[in-house]
Amino acid sequence: MKYLFLIILPFFVTEITAQLCTGSLGNPVVNISFGNKNNPTGPLQPGITNLGYVANSCPNDGNYSIVSSALGCFTNTWHDITRDHTGDEEGKMMLINATNAPSVFYVETITGLCGNTTYEFGAWVANVLKPTSCGGNGTKPNLTFTIETSNGNVLETYSTGNINETSVLSFKQFGFLFKPPLNTNSVVLKITSNAGAGCGNDLAIDDITFRPCGPTMSAKIDGVNTFNKTVCFNEQNPMLLSMEVGQGYNNPVYQWQISNNAGISWNNLSNANQTNFNRTPTNVGNFQYRLLASESVYSGVVSCQTASLPITIQINSQAPQIGNQVINQCFGGAVNFAAASGSGSNLSYLWTGPNNFSSTEKNPQLAAVNRSDTGRYIVKVTTSNGCSSTDTVRVTAFNAINASFTGNTVICLGDSTLLTAIGGTTQDWYNNSRASIHSGSSLWVKPVDTTQYQVIIKNVQACTDTLNIPVQVIKPPQVDAGPDKTIMQGNSTALLGKIDGQYNGFTWQPLVNLMPPNSLTPLVSPFSTQQYTLTAYGMNGCTSESDTTLVRVLASINPPNSFSPNGDGIHDEWIIPGLETYPNGSVSVFNRYGQVVFQTKPYFRGWNGKLNGKEVPTGVYYFIINRGNGEPLLSGSLYLIR
Repeated sequence: MKYLFLIILPFFVTEITAQLCTGSLGNPVVNISFGNKNNPTGPLQPGITNLGYVANSCPNDGNYSIVSSALGCFTNTWHDITRDHTGDEEGKMMLINATNAPSVFYVETITGLCGNTTYEFGAWVANVLKPTSCGGNGTKPNLTFTIETSNGNVLETYSTGNINETSVLSFKQFGFLFKPPLNTNSVVLKITSNAGAGCGNDLAIDDITFRPCGPTMSAKIDGVNTFNKTVCFNEQNPMLLSMEVGQGYNNPVYQWQISNNAGISWNNLSNANQTNFNRTPTNVGNFQYRLLASESVYSGVVSCQTASLPITIQINSQAPQIGNQVINQCFGGAVNFAAASGSGSNLSYLWTGPNNFSSTEKNPQLAAVNRSDTGRYIVKVTTSNGCSSTDTVRVTAFNAINASFTGNTVICLGDSTLLTAIGGTTQDWYNNSRASIHSGSSLWVKPVDTTQYQVIIKNVQACTDTLNIPVQVIKPPQVDAGPDKTIMQGNSTALLGKIDGQYNGFTWQPLVNLMPPNSLTPLVSPFSTQQYTLTAYGMNGCTSESDTTLVRVLASINPPNSFSPNGDGIHDEWIIPGLETYPNGSVSVFNRYGQVVFQTKPYFRGWNGKLNGKEVPTGVYYFIINRGNGEPLLSGSLYLIR
């Protein structure tokens, strides 16, 4: 390897397809990803490779390692690798420093396949050498993938050609299709390195997969070419889902599946074994359907099945309904119409009625009703996704009475209020769904959400008046002071406060080293670890809510280079100012023979120059400081003077 200056480059993944499946794919029968945090692996099983295994992340010529990262290899002539292609937590890959002569370096028997079934083989490969390494003339990896039967018959082979260096580490996918013979359920994968001697030929391999490949599948919903359909709940009809399957199977069998969790898991549908499936109406939600296909001899064998792209059916909620209403009002009185509402809904309204009455308001009004206003009023409520419903209000005008009410119509969540109807001789109360809840002039209510109550008031002449009384419920705001932060002493950081819901101002406490105080994301620069509290004040004097966040301040570490534990009260202990701000910090002190004479973790005290209660001799000692936060270790020497 040539020696180069370190150039830190970002990591990304590109995809190059090569003879890959253009039809329907099944789940991977085999996925060799070399392990991750939850499935750690070491060397490959004996016989798979002729390369030597090393446990470090920078293997020499003729060796390989199984690693999740590789940094600074060969004086930074390799790219720094910070993660594998899969992207799993601590995901691993096979990192190879190939031999100086062409050879078959990987042989593995793949089982669980289905004979006479087309499979897609794929592998992700990266040239780990930097373009400037080896004087810019590095040997490029050049691989041949071969699929053979157990008796050595070659089913398919594919060569990558030279895999060039890239300015940033780039995994590329290479692959091809093959078909095992009938009654064959295993094949042998061989990977050959075609490159010869020279500087380079260094590569990483990950995610070797075998997936069944079937014909193309195109979907129709009720005869229309599409994979998606959105329907309102109250407008559902049975749907015919159909899949047009291309050529590829001699005697295919099919199975429809359903997923209710965005494709995370799938379940077979009963009696759904044709290319058509009749979907019956369901509840509101997102439903995905797909068609599995395989040869009949492999019916139900997962490793032989391919799957269509999912058909997505979105069933949206219908618009809310308040129920048919009757409003009896006296001549000259106001008629206040009320339409349904939903919590957080974006609804539109269209009212129509006698005398060419029309309104797009949610709660329109007839200011002074007369006999000609008597009749049927219809409101159409429509959601933002186009779903609608209708309600009817029957209005009858009578000789006038003028009713009113008293009571607090704005309350805090958890409070109650007394509503009192004034006028008439009888009063009948209804809730927001128009169910009867009380008879009498007064009603105690304690709603948990903004609610409209209705009271119908009658006099002895049977004239009625109707009052719609909205009671607004003010809910406390939701306060999030943001995540805890950690900064170095002298630095600043932005707090990430967030307040949802209605509120009447907010404050941060304390205001020390916090600017500006009227921002949800102020900059803070505390000298030491500080807790900040964000308080949002409820509307109309209702409950306030608070949340806290912690800014941990880490001090700079400058250990003294000497101390004199002679009991004179001056520098009797070797103390490291600021290390106490690191909760996981530790210190180790060694004599010139490498023996530990002092050690503490976490750091909470200095060294008094003693070992096991006895004074150590004057001289030079050596220390290692671990701040415990991932930063580099600090080391140096100190002089103990008696």
